[in-house]
Amino acid sequence: MQAILDSIVEIHKKSTNELIPIAERRLQFENSKYSATNQEIWHIYLNGDKLRKASDLVVTYCCIGCGQRNSVCPTQFLRKIRGCKSNCFKCTLDIHNSKPNHNLKREDVEDTANSIQTFIQRRQMSIESFESYPKDYQTAYFLKHLTNDDYNRIRKNIVSLCDGKYDNLANIEYWSVYKTNNQMVFTTMMYDKECDTIFKANQPVIRCDNCNDTWRAKSLDICKNQYKIMCSKCKLCNKVFKIRPTTNIKGETIVFQSKLEKKFVDWCNENSIVLHNGPNIEYTRANKVHKYRVDFQIGNVLIEIKDYHIWHKKQVESGLWGIKMEATNEYCKINNKVYYLITPENWSDKIGELLVINKI
Repeated sequence: MQAILDSIVEIHKKSTNELIPIAERRLQFENSKYSATNQEIWHIYLNGDKLRKASDLVVTYCCIGCGQRNSVCPTQFLRKIRGCKSNCFKCTLDIHNSKPNHNLKREDVEDTANSIQTFIQRRQMSIESFESYPKDYQTAYFLKHLTNDDYNRIRKNIVSLCDGKYDNLANIEYWSVYKTNNQMVFTTMMYDKECDTIFKANQPVIRCDNCNDTWRAKSLDICKNQYKIMCSKCKLCNKVFKIRPTTNIKGETIVFQSKLEKKFVDWCNENSIVLHNGPNIEYTRANKVHKYRVDFQIGNVLIEIKDYHIWHKKQVESGLWGIKMEATNEYCKINNKVYYLITPENWSDKIGELLVINKI
């Protein structure tokens, strides 16, 4: 492990890229109050300060196996020390094809054997190990993590993973069980078949079943036990305002809230009018930016259906509706749009105008 520590060639701050001279480095074996196993682990001290996982540092080291320079975060380098892993990932293949070195120590041989294990082999070993655990443990694990069936169910809603880094999901496999090197024991993992690498499905971009908009989530696990995948706005609206999905004449998803809105959708479909969900228009209130979602859009006509429910009356009284209308008028002016407000009182006149516009 001392050799691994000595392989550090430079350290710089992640935020400012400032190079930090290394005057002193040492290892110390001590307890960790955050360890669930309550066992002593190795800690690294650089210039008298303990290297922590959350440190704003980037560690550059020279691989003992291949000589390749690698820059990693403190967490990864601490794992190398505590797992006594002398080789980097990039030199794994070279180690596998090289001639055996009979001067290696036993622990070095074991470390090399572990490092050349392929991801698929590791996955199969993980599954066998997981199945040896009690059924109660397995049940508790899948209460928090997606099963393969769960992933296949929500697969259609996933636009990309890692905030857009992986958008070709045809080459990505979901592994519900993968053995880790920490106290979690098992976790879920994604496998890129084309690049032969694994990664965590963090920051997925997901499409809402209701409004068809996309949003970035923290992980895929938030979709566990959800029959319909909805964004936070639709979740709230679905509970309070009962937003429901339907389709237009092209089979595209259209969301509606009230019976009057559903009546309008049906009228458009009966008259072969292509109806779309309306845009989100930003407006500012109390120095905060909000979004007003217009109900529908036909060509360059934005359409809002109001049945004069109590919450609309409250918006008019509070002045919120006026603010929304100012933003909407500005939006229409910039984008060459027309805004229609349809109510039960002007229903016949407005749909007559729309029918004429659609035929022109």
